[in-house]
Amino acid sequence: MRRLCCASHPWRIVMRIFHFAAALAVSAAFLPPPAQAKTSGSSLPVILVHGMIYDLQADDNTWGSTYSRPDGRIGWTGMIGYLESHGLPFAGTIRPSQGQICLPGDLDVTGSYGSPHEARLFVLKFSGYANTDGVGYKAAELAEAIRQVCRYTGAKEVRIVAHSAGGLVARVYLQNALPGVPYRGDVDRLITIGTPHLGSALASHWGDYLGTRATSIKPDAPLIRDLNATFDLPRDVCFASIVIRAVAADSRDDGEELDPLVDAGFLSEMPPEYRRGGDEVVHVRSQNLRSAQCAARYEKATGRPVQYVVVRVPDPTPDSVSPKAVRVHMAATSDATVQHLVFGLLCDHTSLWRHSQPDQLAAWMDWQARIHASGAIEAYALDDHPMSSVSRIRLDDFAVESAAEAGRRYRFDGKAWSENAWVPLRKRWTHVAGNLDLRFDEFGRVRGATAIVE
Repeated sequence: MRRLCCASHPWRIVMRIFHFAAALAVSAAFLPPPAQAKTSGSSLPVILVHGMIYDLQADDNTWGSTYSRPDGRIGWTGMIGYLESHGLPFAGTIRPSQGQICLPGDLDVTGSYGSPHEARLFVLKFSGYANTDGVGYKAAELAEAIRQVCRYTGAKEVRIVAHSAGGLVARVYLQNALPGVPYRGDVDRLITIGTPHLGSALASHWGDYLGTRATSIKPDAPLIRDLNATFDLPRDVCFASIVIRAVAADSRDDGEELDPLVDAGFLSEMPPEYRRGGDEVVHVRSQNLRSAQCAARYEKATGRPVQYVVVRVPDPTPDSVSPKAVRVHMAATSDATVQHLVFGLLCDHTSLWRHSQPDQLAAWMDWQARIHASGAIEAYALDDHPMSSVSRIRLDDFAVESAAEAGRRYRFDGKAWSENAWVPLRKRWTHVAGNLDLRFDEFGRVRGATAIVE
């Protein structure tokens, strides 16, 4: 028997202790919309915001690419296509002209067939100048884009979904960190995906090549320190972090360089998948806004949570050693699980930001438990075969054994397929069964975990 304890203390050996991560993306058949959303989507306009662009000569496709549909029209892949298919009509791509925005003149309507009055989904692509700058110029363009979208649609607020450094751009505006660009109270929600809220250590290595685009988001950069320690999060906005973990990669880094900015009391209680590893670009500690000190102040002032959930995304180029290869960090927005979560978090009546009874959040808790159970299966296999990587996980049996106000116990049974890195022909299924105890708070957030594998 092997046991994993998650507590405020360092790992202690009980029989044999192992670390486990969140699971591979599970089938959409098991994905309930977060908090049982009661509507088909968002009644407010949604703006998708990309992060740092490495190749300034290429058009950013973080949120999807166009393709020719059988009916002759242009369609969208990726997040745009997913959200549009779930009831959010695509309005077009906002392309600032020399830092200025005026809709509809600066709205590229390629692949958009709805009327402005029905428009709900916008993509913001920063100007060339903003893309070569840090986050300040981008924040100014985002603020103007929000103002223009509200004018164009008649809405008073928007919801923002931001990937990578795009989340920092949004926070610069929301937290009044840019002189001369005050927050106007026109944002309802901010959902971030793989955002380096506490900075990115990788930015330190790329600073000479990318300039202020990278150096402005280092963990010790003045702006990063101010956003997390000095400036407050606005109390009228709901926040959620989708934390991305790689599959069989980037799983051991402790992220100690982020300690000065972390809410230590919160982090000490978290399961290991929120404390170790990352998406090959951003550490999980940094991706979770709740880890920041400003989030603790926000929760104390509002009584609302800064939501978070971890998702495991496969490496799209596992055999490539090229620095230009697509990494998990960039693949996250195309992942079906991430897309499903974004839609659920955008829905009007999502209840994850208010107190709920355990039975109201049971489906959401059980969905998270499936991820953690699959992660326990993977970790057991890697522990038994340390020179191998896991590429497939089967969760054959999963059931709730008991439920209490603050936690739930699950029984799981499954297999992991591993391949030895040094002996390619050494491939095998590892059978794993056991129990998983998860502790949740009144908002459905995982706060601790114990896995016992037989």
